[in-house]
This record gives sequence, structure tokens and C-alpha cells, in this order.
Amino acid sequence: MAIEPGAPRHNDRLAAWLVVPLTALFAIILIVFFGLFDSTTVDGDSMLPTLRSTEKVLLTKSYSRPIRGDIVVIHVLDEQRQPHDIVKRVVAVPGDTIEVRGDVAWVNGSREPTHGVILDPAAAVSLPSQRIPDGEVFVMGDNRPVSLDSRFIGLIPLPDVQGKVAAVFAPITRVRRVN
Repeated sequence: MAIEPGAPRHNDRLAAWLVVPLTALFAIILIVFFGLFDSTTVDGDSMLPTLRSTEKVLLTKSYSRPIRGDIVVIHVLDEQRQPHDIVKRVVAVPGDTIEVRGDVAWVNGSREPTHGVILDPAAAVSLPSQRIPDGEVFVMGDNRPVSLDSRFIGLIPLPDVQGKVAAVFAPITRVRRVN
């Protein structure tokens, strides 16, 4: 059976039939993904054992109501007044009363859950009781001895919270959802 010159072959038609929908689907996925999510890299050991340094995390962009226990990315200025993102856990939200005793937070009179939190009693910091005003949160790292958090930099304005960490996506051996 001879094929006429210029006549489309069956494989070419199949490829054309698949390429257009797959390209459109890929474009839609990218638009949704980059419209709803952002990413950053964990820098340092302040969130050990929950997150490790150099892990790449996926965070939600539309995040306006933090709740206690959320792991968030916060936009802060470093010592040279340069913007820097840090990853911390929300410990207290607007309306809460917080007190820190020996690096353990007491929120509304109850001790925070500290499973997985690294403490060093010799280097512990304590803060007197304070009420969290509207529009701010109190954050702490899970590895308290090395964490630069609200104990040192103060309350975090909600507009500085860039998003909630949803998952680790790199390295591939550490991919997981973050609760």
C-alpha cells in the first residue's frame, strides 16, 4: 500500500490530537500552581526536627487567617536591613495571651504541645505574659535554642506572613505533606 506524498500519516494525526490537549492541560496546571502556591528553601536548623535546612517547601499564597500550630513563611529584615524569609510555627494568634517560661509557650493559660520541640534548659528564654493584638501573631521555631523568633524579634504583622507551608517537595527523598 503506497502512501501518497503530502498525505498525513496516522501517527502524525494521533500526535497532533494528543499534543494540543496535553499542552493546554500543562499550561492550566502551571497557571493554577503558580497562582495558588509559592516556594522557598528552609535556611538553617530552627525548625528541626520538623523541617531540615535546604529542604524546598511549597506554601500557599492565599493565607490570611493563621491558626495555632501552622508552619508559616515570614518576611523579615535581617541585621543589614535586607529582606529575608524565615520559617516558623504560629504559637499564638490575635486575642491569645502568651507567656514563655523556659522556652515553652503557655497560651491562654495552657502549655503548648511540645512533642518534637527541641529545648535546652541552660539557654532557655522567658517572657512575661502579653496579649496578642489584632493583626499580629507570635511565632517560634521548633528548635528553640537556635531559633530567631518572636522571643527576640517581637510580634509578626499578618502582612509579613507570606503563606502556610503545605509540603516539602525537594529533595525527592524527603517529599511529604506538612501538617
